[in-house]
Amino acid sequence: MAWQPDTSGLDQIIQLLKESQSPDTEIQRMVQQKLEQLNQYPDFNNYLIFVLTKLTTEDEPTRSLAGLILKNNVRAHYTNFPQNVAEFIKQECLKAVGDASALIRATVGILITTIACKGDLVSWQDLLPTLCQLLDSENYNTCE
Repeated sequence: MAWQPDTSGLDQIIQLLKESQSPDTEIQRMVQQKLEQLNQYPDFNNYLIFVLTKLTTEDEPTRSLAGLILKNNVRAHYTNFPQNVAEFIKQECLKAVGDASALIRATVGILITTIACKGDLVSWQDLLPTLCQLLDSENYNTCE
């Protein structure tokens, strides 16, 4: 069975993502501290990819922000991610390539590129074949 978030944890992370969009620097500082604390938990990255790719009813800026935070985590800590977390992120990225939102598609593309640049292209053997196969999709969003 695929990873599923704890509902209360998911709600807290969504609230934190929304607060991070506040213009108040004090709130932003508090959010940054909480994000640093959450980075101590490997599952935090699962929550971020879940918000980005699965919560299609959530507003786009919040979903995209989850993806950008995840991208930064990948850039800084990817080699320390547990294998199951890395695999879940890669799997969800490929599923979200054709998201209805152009902003989310772009964020997913950035995330895929960051993972590949961190050297995981060798172990992500289905990336290029899957992307090539997706080019045959009749869904314009997927091909874009």
